[in-house]
Amino acid sequence: MHDDPNFPTGLSIGPSQRAVLGGLHLDEGGDGDDDAAQDVERFGIAGRTWEAAYLALSYLRLSASSSSPRSPTSPVLDPPCPVISTNAPPPASSAQGERHPARKRTILELGAGTGFLSLALAPHLCPSSLYRLVVTDLPNVCPLLEENLAAASRRWIARDPHGPTMPAEVCVRPLPWGDDDALRALQDEGIEPDLVLASDLIYFEFLYAPLLRTLLGLTEPRGGHADKGRGSPQVVFSYKVRSLVREQPFWEALGRWFDFEAVQIGTRTPKEKEPPRPDGAPPSPTEPGSTTTSTAPPPPPPAPSPLTWARLGSAFPSSTHPTTTDELFIFVCTRWPSTFGFDARSVSDEQLLQGRGGARGEGAGAGRFEEMMLAGLEWD
Repeated sequence: MHDDPNFPTGLSIGPSQRAVLGGLHLDEGGDGDDDAAQDVERFGIAGRTWEAAYLALSYLRLSASSSSPRSPTSPVLDPPCPVISTNAPPPASSAQGERHPARKRTILELGAGTGFLSLALAPHLCPSSLYRLVVTDLPNVCPLLEENLAAASRRWIARDPHGPTMPAEVCVRPLPWGDDDALRALQDEGIEPDLVLASDLIYFEFLYAPLLRTLLGLTEPRGGHADKGRGSPQVVFSYKVRSLVREQPFWEALGRWFDFEAVQIGTRTPKEKEPPRPDGAPPSPTEPGSTTTSTAPPPPPPAPSPLTWARLGSAFPSSTHPTTTDELFIFVCTRWPSTFGFDARSVSDEQLLQGRGGARGEGAGAGRFEEMMLAGLEWD
């Protein structure tokens, strides 16, 4: 019935273009920001880079730079991206004092399509030797991912032929949603994500349950620590609102299995410098810059200007109608601990979306998305 969801009846789309978000320019070429070729004719929906990917890239890049020295006016994210914004651990040591490479942090992208998000993120992960990105999609979309990865690799080598600053390892793997065999193949290969990326995946209702099954499979805790909630990957979900009536049921279902919050961005307005004295008189002994000896304590440093908060993605410039805006979200999602260990294969798609069997006691989470909407899309 749904042989290839990337070619629905009446498909009429073209390539997308990058945008600007409140002064955060997302169309900057170079500097490690690799584009990915779009090919709608061959790959349909999967051959287009969708709008939420551009917002997700800005969020991930800002998170990656959060541990570096920053300007007092740099934007602040709440919350920053898990895994990416965390300082890398030191290499592990054996009992004999031998040093071993630390385990790579694995970031897996679902429904990667053109691969734009992962390929543009790879050069910003530091140290690159500690990261691996696994880009996944349907088997018939993987050729596009392989082509774009090969092109990106050529650009990376051209920028630095000796490779000391090569981006993180990137590989392509097939992963149809709801396919247990494909999930087991990843696990057999040792691919266990620390972070799952999901960008603009909410469009066809018949895919809601398969997508949720795959998310549950990827976020099961590793190492037998389900009882304490340890080792469960988080999910960063970027999403553009297109049809709330059709899309809200997915977010209600997700809330039964995952706690999630929308990312906010805080910005500061630079303070104006104090104007010069009109009479040209030197500063008094208690003023900054005075060379006169004084027993008075030095003045306190100026307080930073307060942060102004907004939801990251609100009033995003539309890629299709230049005079309008879209509403986009970045959600950070964490499994409810009470849902660990649940076998999603034991229930039907309808039961899974309703949270039956495994999401007992977390029914209130189904209303989380609606609460965000009723809050006027802005909250402190």
